[in-house]
Amino acid sequence: MIERDHAPNAGTGLLGANFSRRSRLEPTDDRAGAGAGRWIAIDESGYHGDQLHGGDRYMILGSVAIDDADAAAIVDTLRVEGGIQKSATELKFQKMFAGPAAGRRRHLLGDLLAPDGPLHDRASVYVIDKHYFVAAKLVDLLLEERFNALGIDIVMNGVARQFALDLATEGPRAMGRDGFDRLIATAVGFFSKKNRTGDHVTVDELFTVIQQCHTYARRRKAPQAKKAAQVLEMLRTTRAEAEAFARERPSEATPTGEHGLLDDSTDPLVTAVPTVILHASIRHGGKLQVLADDQRLLTDDKLDVLERGATAVGLVQGLIEQSHLQSLVRGRSVDHPSLQLADLVAGAGRAVARWHDGQDDPAGQDLHLVVAPLVDPNGLLMGEKPADFARVDTARAKRR
Repeated sequence: MIERDHAPNAGTGLLGANFSRRSRLEPTDDRAGAGAGRWIAIDESGYHGDQLHGGDRYMILGSVAIDDADAAAIVDTLRVEGGIQKSATELKFQKMFAGPAAGRRRHLLGDLLAPDGPLHDRASVYVIDKHYFVAAKLVDLLLEERFNALGIDIVMNGVARQFALDLATEGPRAMGRDGFDRLIATAVGFFSKKNRTGDHVTVDELFTVIQQCHTYARRRKAPQAKKAAQVLEMLRTTRAEAEAFARERPSEATPTGEHGLLDDSTDPLVTAVPTVILHASIRHGGKLQVLADDQRLLTDDKLDVLERGATAVGLVQGLIEQSHLQSLVRGRSVDHPSLQLADLVAGAGRAVARWHDGQDDPAGQDLHLVVAPLVDPNGLLMGEKPADFARVDTARAKRR
């Protein structure tokens, strides 16, 4: 059994030796001296680990290229003009900006994010569609493994991505909404950490649902539905890969070591953090120092891996010529005003995503015109572009 370590760490609310090295206590400062990289603060909204079924469809990672010195002045202004009580230790979007009575505060936030606002060129919104993410993991963890065993690389040629898009976008048409929902829920149950012992969702149960969805999809005559049916047909042949995944998964939590990433194979934060760092480097240039809000997933060893991963992806794809990341550390938002602004950006992105998805969200309605242009096109995993995102939102606003 893994021994639980409850030793406190300075600079974070997370306990234990796994969170002792990469915690930032001091305020971030872009004027720290020659050679110091620009600071980027990142925070999430709609994140529930690898529990990707139920709740909001979207997870958001908000980032702001700002240090604590500049962020503190903006936070203080928001507090004063938004009438936020001094007893509130930090700004939180969900608590202070999301309700029906928070229109004035949302107007202030919108001014900050608008084209002439102080955060416009600094803020970015990265959107993960959880339906697509789960479909991509079915392809990645099962189909890609099968093709790889045959000596075929379906990742580099874009075939794996197309399979995932076909399954995610045409799945509801091919399987019906209930069938598609059942497939997503079963896949999440099978791959999640809660299924370490295999008694939550078995291999047999996963393939029973895949077979049922395939049988239903085969009867559909629409050409688009056939694309999803073809992916399901291939998934039916991957029982051996599913059994291998179940065998190789560690039987209990492994936050560090060689099994750490396998244990988090369906956690979107593992994918999102390196990608956001890479895109921030391309956008802002030069070396970066990244401050992330403290999460139990982000152990010291996991941050080591993500730091290497962010650089490796950029180098392999030819997007950067050398390492673009100087440091990746964690901190508490109560201690870092820059993380509070990242929380507001992430929360605004989530509200807009919910509103765009048809949910009645007054914050999304108020903020969509300023937030949509901030959406990273590489993060809209359903193939939408920020311009489409904004155009749909504008059309919805006119219909209301």
